[in-house]
Amino acid sequence: MTVVDTAHASKTSGWARMAASHPLLEFIDTALRGCGQVIFMDNPLTGFLNLLAMFYGAYAGGTTYAAAIGSVAGTLAATAAARLLRADRGALRKGLYGFNGMLTGAGIATFLDASLLMWVVLIFASAVSTVVALAAENLLRPWKAPGLTFPFVLTVWLVLLAAYKLPGLETTGLPVAALVSRAETAGGLFDAVGLIRASLVSVSQVFFVADPVSGAIFLAALAVHSRWCAGLAAFGAISAVFLALLAGADRAAISHGLWGYSSVLTAPAIGCVFMKPTPGTLFYCAAAALFTVVVQSAASALAQTAGVPPLTFPFVFATWLFLLARPGLEPDAAG
Repeated sequence: MTVVDTAHASKTSGWARMAASHPLLEFIDTALRGCGQVIFMDNPLTGFLNLLAMFYGAYAGGTTYAAAIGSVAGTLAATAAARLLRADRGALRKGLYGFNGMLTGAGIATFLDASLLMWVVLIFASAVSTVVALAAENLLRPWKAPGLTFPFVLTVWLVLLAAYKLPGLETTGLPVAALVSRAETAGGLFDAVGLIRASLVSVSQVFFVADPVSGAIFLAALAVHSRWCAGLAAFGAISAVFLALLAGADRAAISHGLWGYSSVLTAPAIGCVFMKPTPGTLFYCAAAALFTVVVQSAASALAQTAGVPPLTFPFVFATWLFLLARPGLEPDAAG
């Protein structure tokens, strides 16, 4: 991921000067930036608000406290691993080796029952997500493609698949492993309130939270650093919900944000992070966000056969595809 270069990019603040003056504060600042980089923001305040939304979601029942605590532990483990591995300091300080750890921690705590072994695996896997991130960075460098959340996806998939053969790790909330079958048409459309709620929950599901208030906090956290990114994330959520409804997808799954969360990431990635926000790019962004819904459906069908969730693979695949294809469209200098 990268920094969004907008008019709202923060200048050197008092907190930044304090963080630069003390190793512990610098580590906390780096970890908070990692929490912000889940949706591309190099901003410690955004990261703090993202954590606040995680814990509010746990309080409101939209997730578990284990997932919120796991997101903190995962970020710290991944950030510490990046320092031990002597990752590029500039990228490290921007939080680029922390966000996959945050998602890995939240994901493992969501799909594995809490136990001492689960927490050990969570911390270790979050640290390993940094190894995967560094490996992906080297592999993708010739194509100038970002690793995005692929390290999180691969790491959590491997842990969840391993859990099927490790009785000490109890799984929870995973889809039943089965060959894909034809879904029945759900039919009908939401009212305006239902549409807004499903869109906000789609935003919160990026962090494994199913709560509209948390979704609103996540959008506010984005707007702190970039209104472009916040607006495009909201657009990605709304467009994905609309398309899923029109295609007759399961309404309960749509309400829980399970059809929109990947488009929440794809839209800003294409629209303003890795490409300049021009009229042509925004059209390209809309196409990518809608295509992500198609990939979401296909990935869900494939992942179900293994009994694992698709996670953010649809976002990763669609964004890689559209970035590698970008015909005549100039990438953002920050990308």
